[in-house]
Amino acid sequence: MSTNSALRVGILAVTAALAGTATATAETFHATIVTEDGSPLSTSPQIIPSLSERLESECVIVNIFGNGSIQYAVNYRSRPYDPSTVDLCSVTIRLKGFQTAQVTLRNDATIVLKHSGVLREGSTVTASSLNAPEPAKKAFGKGVNAMGDEKWAAAQKDFEKAVEIYPEYAMAWSDLGEALKRQSKPTEARAAWEKAVAVDPKYIKPYVQLTMLDLEEKHAEDAATIAGKAVAMNPLEFPDLYFYNAMANYNLKHYDVAETSARRATELDTAHEIPRAELLLGSVLAARGDRSGALQHFRKYLEMVPKAQDAEQVRRAIAQLEAPGDAK
Repeated sequence: MSTNSALRVGILAVTAALAGTATATAETFHATIVTEDGSPLSTSPQIIPSLSERLESECVIVNIFGNGSIQYAVNYRSRPYDPSTVDLCSVTIRLKGFQTAQVTLRNDATIVLKHSGVLREGSTVTASSLNAPEPAKKAFGKGVNAMGDEKWAAAQKDFEKAVEIYPEYAMAWSDLGEALKRQSKPTEARAAWEKAVAVDPKYIKPYVQLTMLDLEEKHAEDAATIAGKAVAMNPLEFPDLYFYNAMANYNLKHYDVAETSARRATELDTAHEIPRAELLLGSVLAARGDRSGALQHFRKYLEMVPKAQDAEQVRRAIAQLEAPGDAK
């Protein structure tokens, strides 16, 4: 894995320019990019240095090696000189199949990339996946890339190979289920997700996937049960789980549990990736007779997604709650 020739020329040109200034030196630093499960990087990541207040790149990426090692040089012209920050550089890292990461490089630092997909992985990758042998990790990595290209059948084969090599590979079982579900094979997907839970009960993602499937198939009791088991583990990086747990309990009219989970979902969703959690919380509060609370969260939902498909319906609900005759 290496940069292409055009990028190399650009790197050399900027590096030469840096070396020619009084404040720059030839010193370079190193950092390492790894995946959360230890699978090898399939291609070179795109690494984009941030701009300083002076609108200059904070650093130059000199080289990217096949093992994920990065060599970079800091652009000292971009900021006042400070011995304590001579190796610091803020960058954005993009790689297909992984979440975009905004991180600060530091000499000898290790940057962990997390897989992307329908659900975030969080930091709950446990020993069962980290201990997978290299051939299994390689097959898993190929499957992740195929999923990124929406080649579900190809991804299925790669994940099947990964779990054949290493049956305890919870992450591969989870993504195998996703590939199967995308091919309209819910029964097979459920079996894969249940296997993921069985081999690694602390891995949260398959709990969320099973809960979503149960809700889709209108099995609210089953959804509440499986989500409740995962919520008890308090997974802070999965607001999705609290949202689906709240939805299941709302459908069952367990409003106290639904409110607790919906509130937790809104608290953890700091990036506002689940605006419907606000809508659900408003609905729960309306069902419990808390008109002012319901109004607050309905309005918050419309602030977040003013052009949502159900926006007009929510506005009508707000109007009804605001009507004097509706006072409780």
